[in-house]
Amino acid sequence: MNKDILKKIRYIPNPIGDSMLSTISPGDGVYIYPKFINKLKVNDIVLYKNKNKLIIHRIVYKSKSKLVTKGDNNIKSDYYIDKKQIIGKVYRLKRDNESIDLENIYLMQSSIYLKEITEIKVIFEKEKINHVFLKGLPLHLHYEKTHPRRLYLDCDVLIGQKDFLKAEKILIKNGYKKEKMALSKTHEKIKNKDVENAYTKIVGGFPVVFDLHLEPAFMMTQLGRLDALYPQKNIDQLTKEFLDTKRKIKINNDFFFILNTEYLILYLVLHLFHHNFRGAFRYDFLDKVIRTVKIHPGGEIWPNIASKINDFQLNNFVYPVFILLKKYYKTPIPRSFLKSIQPSSFYLHYLSSSFKTPFSIFDDQPRVKAGITRFKNLYFLSPEPWWKKIWVFFNPQVIYSVFWVFYRKMKGFFSFLNQKQDH
Repeated sequence: MNKDILKKIRYIPNPIGDSMLSTISPGDGVYIYPKFINKLKVNDIVLYKNKNKLIIHRIVYKSKSKLVTKGDNNIKSDYYIDKKQIIGKVYRLKRDNESIDLENIYLMQSSIYLKEITEIKVIFEKEKINHVFLKGLPLHLHYEKTHPRRLYLDCDVLIGQKDFLKAEKILIKNGYKKEKMALSKTHEKIKNKDVENAYTKIVGGFPVVFDLHLEPAFMMTQLGRLDALYPQKNIDQLTKEFLDTKRKIKINNDFFFILNTEYLILYLVLHLFHHNFRGAFRYDFLDKVIRTVKIHPGGEIWPNIASKINDFQLNNFVYPVFILLKKYYKTPIPRSFLKSIQPSSFYLHYLSSSFKTPFSIFDDQPRVKAGITRFKNLYFLSPEPWWKKIWVFFNPQVIYSVFWVFYRKMKGFFSFLNQKQDH
């Protein structure tokens, strides 16, 4: 670490760019604290040097020998950077002539979020709405034992089918706005099944988002029933079991319903499949859940999870997540468990060929590209026979979505050509 650089850089008045939105906004000043790499943690925001550029990004992955950073607002990560590039850690912002510690920003958002979640939860219980928190702040507080050290996004709640409309009315009555999930008005009309709806409200300057789920969302949320790729009866049964086996946890003298351990691990793994096996913070949290869970005598939790995976034919969807957990996070997953859920050779070939291409669990994808990848993974990893899979292309929602994506791509292409001609 260059001591001369450290002496010069203690405060940067206006970092260039928007890569760290919304944590660091244009006009914010940042205070830098020199910190050696072995003391840095995941979610720390660091200043590092890349050639002749100074970059401020968040650490999203750290092992003994590797470090990955990424801008909160960036799609691509910086991938591996050398420890010697790190200059210091961002610990405070100057905003509107006020000095604010980053930890206080995170704590403030978490406090607002938890207050909102608790208030909605109390109403749900009063109205006897069958619900369970799939992921979100209550689970983070339970497993991490502290508030998130980043701005939190949303809170996923699974609601019983007959209670869904009642739950929606409660959120709207309490100031939440229902977001549009369909691709267009036409798509909304032909959609034959709702999977989830998002509801947003600004509280104390922070967006609070509830995602109400009618089922575990690991398929295509923009599409309805896709029985040609995965049986709806299996999804319905999994939804029922999630709601029937929920358990209580205590956060700040309030009780919250969450999934039991086996189903929680299964859901978080399916959630990663839904996001095309991407998202370092998702892997990081899943690793912590697995490490902190109390393993039953004899370790039968793993055979139980394997039994569910095999019964619901989820092998092809979840196997890569466990492999990636072991590879990057050294998560203690038994070999016997991996062997018991291993897909057939055909699916292993598809997965190995997919992972040979430039791939990073630390990168995000643009919305349209993510949707295309999701459908491709769902199609090729579907446990259904090939003759049945073909029928998905006769599904009106799939046909419409294909044309919608094609239209968007062509529109973008011609817009690019026009801009080129103007220059």
